Order: sequence, then C-alpha cells, then structure tokens
Amino acid sequence: MKVCEGTFRMTILAIAAAIALSSCSFFKTPEARLPGKLAIKVFNITPQRPALRVTGVYYNPNNYGFTFTGGELDLRLDTFYLGHVKLDTVMNIPAHATFTVPVIVEPDFAKLGNSGINMADSVQVSFSGTMAGKVGWFSKKIDIKYQGKHFLDISF
Repeated sequence: MKVCEGTFRMTILAIAAAIALSSCSFFKTPEARLPGKLAIKVFNITPQRPALRVTGVYYNPNNYGFTFTGGELDLRLDTFYLGHVKLDTVMNIPAHATFTVPVIVEPDFAKLGNSGINMADSVQVSFSGTMAGKVGWFSKKIDIKYQGKHFLDISF
C-alpha cells in the first residue's frame, strides 16, 4: 500500500512539474505596439511634483489569457534617462487581445529641458524592465525591452 501511495505522489508531482515547466516555456512575451504619435500628458501630482503620463499599448500573442500583476521599467527619451517606474496595475488580459498599461514617470524636468532634445521632431523612446503575470497558480516575471522612433503629442 505504501509503495502505491509513494508512486501516486511521485506521479502527481511529475505532472505538476511538467505543467509548471510547460506553462513557463510556452508563454510568449507581450508585444509593445506603441503608436507612431505617442500621447504624453503632463500633470501635477502635487503643486511641487510634476509628472508625465504615457499609455503603453501591448498585444497578448498567447492562446490564453493571463493576469497582468505589475512590473518595473527604466525609461529613456533619446539618451536622456526619464526615470524608473513601478507598475502596480492588476488586470485580466484575454488571449490575443490588445491592452493598455498606464505609465507615470517623474523626470527631472529642469535637466530634461536642458537636454537639447527636440521634442517637435521624432525621438527615440526606449525602455527595459520586467513585466509580471500569472495564469492560474503559475506566476512568471519576464524581461521586456522596446526601442522605437515616435512623435510626441504633449498635452497639459
């Protein structure tokens, strides 16, 4: 009887490990699909703390939905480092769906103004970091990177 129980437990563990490994290895990274004209909203968090709000657009290429549970990014505008962003948004993403992630960054506006970046022309937008999600009980953190030329549509 104990041999059967041990074999049964090992079989269950092997199946669980196979499911966990397959769910991690077959998860395709969501694709950034930022528009050519990137809308940027300048607003004040407090009277002394201005910030930028950008909406990241992504596509889930997977055949199943997942729960986006957050992430972290380092953002650059050309060679200027805008800052580090922690994403704490939680949302359910359907399979093959386009979804948006709100990104708020608080750059050093004085340094940005003195950077010489011509924001009337297209600029290089880049970011790198991690995105976290889960499917059922399985969680995964993936590396994300993006780099592309965009015109900035800045509003106040």
